[in-house]
Amino acid sequence: MEHTPHSRTRADADPGGPLHAASLDKQNFAQATVLMQQGQLQEAQAIYQDLLQKHPNNFECTRRLGWIALQNGDYARAVDYGCRAIEIDPQSAPAHIDLGSAMYNLGHYEASLECLDLAIARDDTAAQAHNNRALALKALGKTEAALASVQKALALDADQAQAWLNLGTLQRQLDQHEDALASYDRALALQPTYAQAHLNRGNVLQDLGRLEEALAQFDQALALEPGIAQANWNKAIALLLGGNYSAAWPLYEWRWVNHRPSAPTRHARLPVWDGSAPLAGKTLLVQSEQGLGDTIQFCRYIRLLAAQGAHVVFEVDPALVKVMEAVEGVSQVALKSASGQAPSIAADYQVLLMSLPLCFKTTVDTIPAPAKYLEAAPEHLNRWRQRLGHRRGKRIGLVWRGNPQHQNDAKRNIPLDQLLACLPPDFEYVSLQFRPSMQEQQALAAHGVLHTGDEVSDFADTAAICEQLDLVISVDTSVAHLSGALGVPCWVLLAFSPDWRWLLQRKDCVWYPKTRVYRQPQPGRWDVVMQEVAHDLQRPAASATGL
Repeated sequence: MEHTPHSRTRADADPGGPLHAASLDKQNFAQATVLMQQGQLQEAQAIYQDLLQKHPNNFECTRRLGWIALQNGDYARAVDYGCRAIEIDPQSAPAHIDLGSAMYNLGHYEASLECLDLAIARDDTAAQAHNNRALALKALGKTEAALASVQKALALDADQAQAWLNLGTLQRQLDQHEDALASYDRALALQPTYAQAHLNRGNVLQDLGRLEEALAQFDQALALEPGIAQANWNKAIALLLGGNYSAAWPLYEWRWVNHRPSAPTRHARLPVWDGSAPLAGKTLLVQSEQGLGDTIQFCRYIRLLAAQGAHVVFEVDPALVKVMEAVEGVSQVALKSASGQAPSIAADYQVLLMSLPLCFKTTVDTIPAPAKYLEAAPEHLNRWRQRLGHRRGKRIGLVWRGNPQHQNDAKRNIPLDQLLACLPPDFEYVSLQFRPSMQEQQALAAHGVLHTGDEVSDFADTAAICEQLDLVISVDTSVAHLSGALGVPCWVLLAFSPDWRWLLQRKDCVWYPKTRVYRQPQPGRWDVVMQEVAHDLQRPAASATGL
């Protein structure tokens, strides 16, 4: 995680400058400034507001009230004060920096970048403007430009611990792991109690598979800031990646504290089931969460709930409704509202889907992993059997990219041309990719790959296609989970730093018995992965996976 941009640290919150009002009560102004520097923001705010009532066009009072709003997380108010300050003094670089920070925190990244560019136009030596500009560029996906901007900030002021942290974040994103570690070390040398630097350093070590070192960094962050949600969450992921599920699942409950103000237990009147209360004769609302692949992976637990006598109502995304209706143990499927508004459901308890491994005390050795726990609807199977037509050979499904909203999507995707170039011509290939681009469709046609276009409306269609394949080759996305749940052999192509559920180094998958894993040996090395896939497709031993 990068450091969220504020205008400047508390210690140098007072930049000096003109008071812009000759009659301003300088004694009260000075008192408010001292209070602000001491962190007594509420007291400082009261004095500045009183002064501003008497002097409505005072620049410094206006800007400082905006800065205090930033520190308090009241970003909308910070924008109001920032705009008023700039109206008073359009040439103030600090005012533009403040406004850019507020815009960033509201998610208005283009507006933030515009403000910061205006700040730099007024003062190119403002290191904070270059540092914050890097964060806005990163949020817009302009990683290389962001890297140049934060390097400019450090060239102006090499003693900014926050800038070194942000540099490390960008270097990690570019797979420059050793450089990122060095940047975090610089941040810690400047600020030894910087919990976020320990946290980010742990992330890089986890990327490198150095889990014990990563866990030590997360623990150090927690020692410095015991309530830091991100450290507990990252520690959970590292423990899961290492297979220490018993220690991981309790910490995994921090996922919602980290990502949003509260867990999506929208039914406030329903008690949360924690695995202890008897379920016989009770109605249990199970709420799906996170990605579609997560729902597919963890719906396996519902049959265990039903075995305890529960009447299970499963709330799921619209794209999965038809598939989830066939899950063993599901009594009723409820549609998850796009607006987040809870449906009217009569139940005795509620539980989040991905809290069920904790409820059942799941370890690597006790994962409920049947060879198959989903199946396609007969009507869909019949339709797609006719659509696919007569087999010309063994059929292989292809998926080369996932959900673009996923934070690691760029690293887990493989270019289609690179995938197609390595596939032997002895098989019949079918695209399972959701909404391929026109260029991708042309590439598929050139290689004789069947693309079904807009005929696939939801996962019920995808499931029906998968059940008529001999193998699915997929990057880490929901179709890989769907194939595994259907009992269809699947070869999953993994980036160098894998998601926790695939563990480390293993060729098999503890969650899906018929899934095999292919891993990048170094970041970005899809060529090595595809050479191994091509080799295995052509050798007789491939028959062991259904070919």
